[in-house]
Amino acid sequence: MRLSQASDFALRILMATGQTDSPQTVDGLSTKLGLAKSHVMKIVAQLARAGYLETTRGRGGGIRLGRSPENIRLGDVVRLIEPDLGVVACLKPEPAVCAFLPRCALKGAMANAAEAFLDSLNTQTLGTILAGTQQVAPPE
Repeated sequence: MRLSQASDFALRILMATGQTDSPQTVDGLSTKLGLAKSHVMKIVAQLARAGYLETTRGRGGGIRLGRSPENIRLGDVVRLIEPDLGVVACLKPEPAVCAFLPRCALKGAMANAAEAFLDSLNTQTLGTILAGTQQVAPPE
C-alpha cells in the first residue's frame, strides 16, 4: 500500500501543531516543515473541517489542535486524507476491468488488508507519537 504525500503532510502538520500551545500560522508551518504554503493551506483546511484543527482569523488567531492529541488516531487521519485506498484496481472508485469479476477472492483479501493497515495505525494516537518525537527545529 502506498499513501500519498498529503497523508504524510497532514500527520506532520498535526505533530508540529501539537508540539506547542502557541497558535501556529500557515507560513510558520510551511517554513518549519519545509512544505509548500499551498499544500499546508489545503491540508489545514481539510483537517479543520474534520475537527482535528481549529483555525481563528485575526490578531491572536492561528491554528491549534481541535482535539487533545490522545483523541487523534492516526488511522482516522489517513482515512480522511486518502481519497483512494484501493490497493488493487477493483477496489478503486472507478470501474475496473478484470477477467475474474464479479467473483474474485482477491478483492476481499485486499480490502481486508487495507482495513488492517488502518486499524494498525489506529492503535497509535497523536499523543503517543508526540511523546516519542523531538521538537521541530526552529527555521534558520
